[in-house]
Amino acid sequence: MNQSCKTSMVSKSIPFSIDEKTYFHWVGGKQGTRGTTIRITGISQTTNLYFSKVYFQNYAYEVIPRVSGNDFELSATKSEFTQPDRIMSGDPKAEYGNQPPPVSKNIPFELEDDEAVLLYSVNGQDSYHKITGLKELETVYRP
Repeated sequence: MNQSCKTSMVSKSIPFSIDEKTYFHWVGGKQGTRGTTIRITGISQTTNLYFSKVYFQNYAYEVIPRVSGNDFELSATKSEFTQPDRIMSGDPKAEYGNQPPPVSKNIPFELEDDEAVLLYSVNGQDSYHKITGLKELETVYRP
């Protein structure tokens, strides 16, 4: 992992266990509306645990935690609303001049498509945990 903040640490021993880790892409009913939702469930081994971000597929997601006793469910969604700025046509000449979308690096980690990094803190001390093997679910089409 490539890490930009020297004061944070990458933990090998974590104060929680992860039971399930999934993600799915979704497409909204309005043209240009789409996104990705990540869900992580597990069990906490401490009461002073706070989850704040998950880094996944080149984006930083804000985490929405739901806690019930020691059980937790983390949900994070990234929405994209794109304006049609390209000409789409059956005639390639009509598409001349379309620019490819910009590709930028939005996170400080090198990750595979099924990997994520979870930012959490215990007693105010930030740490990172790499999660591998996130299972991709079917795309959801919303009305």
